[in-house]
Amino acid sequence: MDYLIDGYNLLHHVGLLQGKVGPQKLERARMALLGRVSGFYKDQAAHVTVVFDANHAPADVAPEQVYLGVHVYFAVHEEADDVIERLIRRSSAPQNLTVVSNDRRLRDAARRRHCPLLECVDFWEMLEKRPLPEASALPRESKPEQLSERELQHWMREFADLQDENDEWML
Repeated sequence: MDYLIDGYNLLHHVGLLQGKVGPQKLERARMALLGRVSGFYKDQAAHVTVVFDANHAPADVAPEQVYLGVHVYFAVHEEADDVIERLIRRSSAPQNLTVVSNDRRLRDAARRRHCPLLECVDFWEMLEKRPLPEASALPRESKPEQLSERELQHWMREFADLQDENDEWML
């Protein structure tokens, strides 16, 4: 079974995005979703496609990429719904393509091609039911002495908004 996910629709419906949010929160929400999906599907992650609107994507993002096996599309110069509808139309086996969205337009497109449908919350609950491995089952790695430059830059970007909040609090 393949899955076609309306990324921002899912993030909004499960409460990971609410109201107006900035680029850093969008990036964290996208990464949380992609991490959860790739972790759940593991070896089968190539059977999952997530589509996001590009107006919320980083400026240098490739319109099509793979993240830990998951296919990711950023809709450039069009809406994510247009990309998802096109992927539904092009599917050679739509009965094996589960569409994850609460968007009426996409649900109608999926029904026309006889694609199975999943509501966003139901899909998210399915992802959350996967038990986490016990700590003793996790491989133990030695802790590095210091972060690499790439890791340091990643964490600086990840927590940049906290520094801004701290500066405001100190005033």
